[in-house]
Formats: sequence, structure tokens, C-alpha cells
Amino acid sequence: MNHFDYSRFYQLIPAQKHYAWGSETKIQSLVGMKPDGKPLAEIWMGNHPNGMSFLDIEGKRVPVSEFIAGDPEKALGGACVSKFGFLSFLFKMLAAEKPLSIQAHPDLETAQAGFERDERNHIPFDHFTRVYKDPNHKREMIYAISTFYALKGFRSVEEIKVNFKKFFPFSGNAFVDFRYSSEEDFYKKFFTRLLSMDQTLRKAMLRELETTSSGMGQVEQFIFRKLLYNFPGDRCVFAPLFLNCIKLNPGECMSIDEGQLHSYVDGLCFEVMSSSDNTIRGGLTEKFIDVLELFNIMKFVKGSRVCVEPVERASEKVYAPGWDEFCFSAVKTEGKPYISSKEHSLEILFVYSGAGKIENSGFSLDLKPGMPVLIPADAGEYTVSGTPDLVFYKAAMPL
Repeated sequence: MNHFDYSRFYQLIPAQKHYAWGSETKIQSLVGMKPDGKPLAEIWMGNHPNGMSFLDIEGKRVPVSEFIAGDPEKALGGACVSKFGFLSFLFKMLAAEKPLSIQAHPDLETAQAGFERDERNHIPFDHFTRVYKDPNHKREMIYAISTFYALKGFRSVEEIKVNFKKFFPFSGNAFVDFRYSSEEDFYKKFFTRLLSMDQTLRKAMLRELETTSSGMGQVEQFIFRKLLYNFPGDRCVFAPLFLNCIKLNPGECMSIDEGQLHSYVDGLCFEVMSSSDNTIRGGLTEKFIDVLELFNIMKFVKGSRVCVEPVERASEKVYAPGWDEFCFSAVKTEGKPYISSKEHSLEILFVYSGAGKIENSGFSLDLKPGMPVLIPADAGEYTVSGTPDLVFYKAAMPL
């Protein structure tokens, strides 16, 4: 029998991910944790089985999945239930002290087929070679809290040609001087040659860069040095010359589509994504690299540097990449009450700074910095008010 109250708000307890590339201080300082010398890479706010969040209900830790299963309509909202049947997004805070892998994520059809294949082959979820952790695709969007550096999508064919001839005057031609029938054909042949190079050639190219790297732009140099320091033996240290180098200022936002090659290099951000943990890697990692599957899911097209621009509604900036699963909001109250829509899906709110309370017609909850809150759809219209420095962020499914 359902025993949960869906008309109120709940403090959420995120899952913690202690990956080696994480930071020892960045997330800890925001959520009020004492640094323990261990890297904390991500906190997950949602109900993905690989990183389940919990709700604090009368002193008991209740899995978010159990709460939603009690009454999906009241928890998620009718629109989410009819369109997806499950919580459509995963909300994270991510702190990159070291670069993440060069990676891409699958579309829905490929994810379903890959998950079925791994299940059929009885590959355990925690096995090194397990590729597909769930049958869902993975789109994502990041919002920079600090200055944030990333690699995203291929540069233009012409940029890659110029870069490899300029920075590798002796060896660069071998990577870009070949016949190709289309832009897609160029990217496939180029990337194949790059991943096929041996260590002797890689070392020779690094020696060339010792004398030519001063000609890189500031952002390119910063990213290249981070890659080289952390992965000196990896072929993908040359990624800043063939992928777009991105520097996001705090408050800027960008999206990553399915099949788009990318890496997060340095900084602190919020990340909202489809509820999936499917990542196929090509380099800059000690985890399993599956080049064949990476080629299977990648989009061999020119990437975009364009950021996601917000729509402003009073104190709220809404970032929507145009996908059904999620949107993201940044709210600076400046001492004025924030009033939500009367109808909304399940929302997850994160208090960044300031203090205050969230309340509706029947319930209120005090807010403090670093506190995540789950707001069920059945909670209806709510108000957030507090100190002039009260700032919060939230993830939701757009209606």
C-alpha cells in the first residue's frame, strides 16, 4: 500500500562517485563535506540504479526508485509517465581535476541493441569490458559553475588540415593528405589513422610539438598541457588540434548530442542528462576502450561551438536544448520570492548559496547551501523565498 506523501518536498541524499579524475575539494566545499583526501568526481541526483539517490523520510533513507514506484503519476506527473514511464533525467554535479576520457554516447536504438547483446553474453555489470549499462540513449548538457574547459566535436576539415601541417611539419601530412569522398569520409579516415599510430610516431610528433606548440591559442595550450601531463602515452593528447576547444565562463551552458566526441577537461559544473550511464571511450583513460563500438556510435560530422542560450523568466533562466527529457534552470532570487508553475513534472532543486524555505499550501522545508530537494509533481505550485543571496538550480522534464 502506498504510504508516501506526494504533496510535499523531501531533502534528497545524492550518490557519490569517487572517480580518480575528481577533485578533493570542489564539490565538498559546496555541499558542506569535510575533505578526506579522496577525489569526489560527481554526485548523482536521480534514480539511476548505478547511483541511486535516497530521500530522508522521517529519519529513514528511502530509495528514489521506491518513492516513484509508490505512485508514478503523483511523483513524476502524467506527462512524464505517458511519454517515458520513468524519471527521464539524471542531475549531477561534476568536478574535473583531471581530464575525463575522450568519449561518445549512443542513440536509443544502438543502446537497446548493445544492452541486449551484453545481457545475452552474460557480461556482469561490474566487468571491465561491460559497455552498455542500461538500454537508454544519453544526451547531456552542462552548466559551468567555475571556468570550465572541454573538448567537443570535430573541427572543420580545413582546420584539421592546417593544424596538422602547422604543428607537425614532418609527420602531419601523413594524417591529412589522402583522398576522401565526403566530410564524413575524411573524419573516419583521419580518426582511424590517429588511433592506429604507434608509440614511435607519437613520440616523434611530441618532439615536433616541443618547438611548435607556442603557436597554439591560450585555451588550446591549457587543454593540451593538461592532457599531456595526465596521459603522456596516449594518442589522444593531440585532441586539441582536431576537436573544438571550449572555455565556458561561469553561467554558460552547452549541450552534447548522441554520437558527439567530447571530453571534459577541467572545472566544476552541473550536468543534466538522459537517465543513462552508457559511455563508449576512445582514449585518455585507464578504463575499457572499445574503438570498434566507438566508431559504430560516432557522428563523423563537424561539431559546433555554440552554447545553449537561456530564456529569461523574471529571476529564472531556463536552458532547454530542445530535447524532451530535460531542461535546466538557474534562479537568483535577489530577495524576491520565486513562484513556480502550477503544473510541473518531478523537479530536483539544488541550493547553491543563501538560506530560505520552499513552501506550498500545506508544507514548508527550510533550505541551506548544498542541499538538494526533490519536488514531486503532485506538490503543485510552490514558492521559494529567502536571503538576497539565495541562488538555486533545478532540473526537470519540460512540459
